[in-house]
Amino acid sequence: MDKTAWFVVTLCVGLLGLNFWYNSEQQANTPPAQPAAQVAPATTPAAAATSPAAQPAAPVAATRQPQIIATLTSRDEAGAPVARYNFQDVGGSVRSVDMLGKAINSTRPELSQDVSINGSAAQGIGTLMFGLSNTQAPAYDQSVYQIVPEQTNDTQVTLVARVGDLIVRKIYALKPLKVNRDGEETTVAGNAYVLKLKVDIQNTADHSLAANNWGIFAGGMSQISKEEGNYYTYYVRLEDGDFEKETPSSFRPLIFGSDKERIYTTGCDNLTWGGTMNQYYSTVMQPTEGSGNNAFYAAPAKYTLPVSGEQAEGVELGMGIPDFTLSPRTADMQGGQKSLSYEIFTGPKLNLMLSDMTTDFRMIDRIMDYGWLYLISYPMNWLINVFHGWFGNWGWAIVAMTIVVRLLIWPLYLKSYRSMKAMSSLQPEMKKLKEKYPDDQQKVSMEMMKLYRDRGISPMGGCLPMFLQIPIFFAFFYVLQTAAEFRGAPFLGWVTDLSQMDTVCTISLLGWDLPINILPIVMAISMIVQMHMTPQAGDPMQQRIMKFMPVVFFLFCYTYPSALALYWTTTNIISIIQTIIIRRMPVPEPKAPGKKKSGKKGFLERMVEAQQAALAEQQRQANMRNVTKK
Repeated sequence: MDKTAWFVVTLCVGLLGLNFWYNSEQQANTPPAQPAAQVAPATTPAAAATSPAAQPAAPVAATRQPQIIATLTSRDEAGAPVARYNFQDVGGSVRSVDMLGKAINSTRPELSQDVSINGSAAQGIGTLMFGLSNTQAPAYDQSVYQIVPEQTNDTQVTLVARVGDLIVRKIYALKPLKVNRDGEETTVAGNAYVLKLKVDIQNTADHSLAANNWGIFAGGMSQISKEEGNYYTYYVRLEDGDFEKETPSSFRPLIFGSDKERIYTTGCDNLTWGGTMNQYYSTVMQPTEGSGNNAFYAAPAKYTLPVSGEQAEGVELGMGIPDFTLSPRTADMQGGQKSLSYEIFTGPKLNLMLSDMTTDFRMIDRIMDYGWLYLISYPMNWLINVFHGWFGNWGWAIVAMTIVVRLLIWPLYLKSYRSMKAMSSLQPEMKKLKEKYPDDQQKVSMEMMKLYRDRGISPMGGCLPMFLQIPIFFAFFYVLQTAAEFRGAPFLGWVTDLSQMDTVCTISLLGWDLPINILPIVMAISMIVQMHMTPQAGDPMQQRIMKFMPVVFFLFCYTYPSALALYWTTTNIISIIQTIIIRRMPVPEPKAPGKKKSGKKGFLERMVEAQQAALAEQQRQANMRNVTKK
């Protein structure tokens, strides 16, 4: 590795360290965001109207804390409870959504309670927002809604309230699990986490009302506990077919731009849906056809973590409502009406479930956040789910998936080992070349290429499996970081949660609490054993770099979830077994020196010829300079 490569690696490591430091500082030092709900309720309609004549009377303001007045519980195909929706009277909204059953998937005592989505937000999902802008916080509907008994049952809740001169009716309904697709009835498991919302707005005033810059609260999100990364908290949207995400830190740029209290973006005519997400859960609000959406609102918010009670930085989102005007009420007819409808997903980030929902929620599976490695991550997640169905344990599913991956790249590994073995047998001849041309590194390289060509050895053959494993490793890393399946999933003995470090104890060292994690230690040892069994090839610098790799992977995996160390440990053990098998196989002898290949020139031949031409050109230019001097 040359000096430029070392500089690039050092720079990347430094930037990563700076990024982690900045994120931790932001989480520690960011002051609590002022909740938008502090805006006086009486100013709500005034902020929404376009002229004094159109201002309706002030809405009924809440004079007490919101009360839970209704609940709905969705169930899976077997009848087991999946999610519980809690509706509050103030704002007529979803106060929280409790995850039940498989969506919790936690054996850890501190995480075993029900996970509540949007449980600490100042507003509930479905609350009307008024006066959206970049200059001031919006006002929220603080009216007290009442249940309509004759339109409320086990699958539907209807709430109604007078909001100034408006009558607002909200109908929340569970979405059926069975749907008709292409003439066939099929079950969509993700529908158990979808709530349908219909909002009817009617004007009762004797003057028209123009509603501008209105919105509907789409929910908020932060981490569930301090043990889960806050750097996976985003507000997300699908616009113009592109999935976009932003973290709470985007409101406080590190280098460019100024701090922002909120972001209100208009002109989003192709905004399909928007939402918020953390490491394992997400909320997504999608306007149905005809309701439209032309703007979105996002702001940072402080949340109280349900497990520890600590404060955490989060983000909240509002979906803009296209401007509309309601005609006045007259003696002959009622006032103008406007109907809006939405589908709201509030549930775990389960890749296969989300992929099955893309017919109704376009590209909702992108919230898995696999990035450009999606083509590798998705099959890996699918394979792990298949093996989990067989073994009933996510740890053994990871082991089985790793075995399959290693079997798929077995031919490349075999070729790599043989190539490195052949290269190691040429070490004496390479040493002679360096002694023959001690001051001409270019000549040494050219002669080495000739040697590789004559013996039929590809110097890249030994590196190919390593290069191939790097994207596979990071693809699984992305699978691990956002898969709700691993949250709280035990494996063996001390490994009680694959989404967390496998810490067996903690020791105090120089004022620091150092966790003792077993799997990363086993991973590093297995990697060292594997490297000692692999033939040493390449120049001394490359060999030193390879010897340093166990340290790099050990430090990388030590503070990450134990599932990552389990994957890499299994990979190393399988590699050791494969190496033992290969050692017992006959190794083809390198070609005899001087034997020529017939037909089309290979890569090494073209490289040698190019180096020879470059060397000849350098010598020619050197001779010309000598002649000029004379």
